[in-house]
Amino acid sequence: MTIILKNTLMAAALAALVSACALPTTEVRTGAARPALAVQGAPAGAALYLDGILIGDAGKYNGVAQKLLIEEGVHRVEVKQGQTVLLAQQIFASAGETSTVTVQSEQKQ
Repeated sequence: MTIILKNTLMAAALAALVSACALPTTEVRTGAARPALAVQGAPAGAALYLDGILIGDAGKYNGVAQKLLIEEGVHRVEVKQGQTVLLAQQIFASAGETSTVTVQSEQKQ
């Protein structure tokens, strides 16, 4: 009987040791969603600039088809058609929100 008890205790101890060697689990959290920028009313061929850097076609980021993901903070947004500035605006982008700028129809010459 002591041999059976000894074998049972050894099996239990071995099981406890093996289960203690399990890999740790990790969890990754991304935090708050990035802010976004949408440009409404931009005419065809207008260019979007963010902080003086050319981003591309302003109409592409109309908020319906696509938004431009940006960093939190203050940004200078410009929409130009050729050398003509159609919109120049400073925005504050905060986490998870979409900042929308609108090119006014009287500015669209």
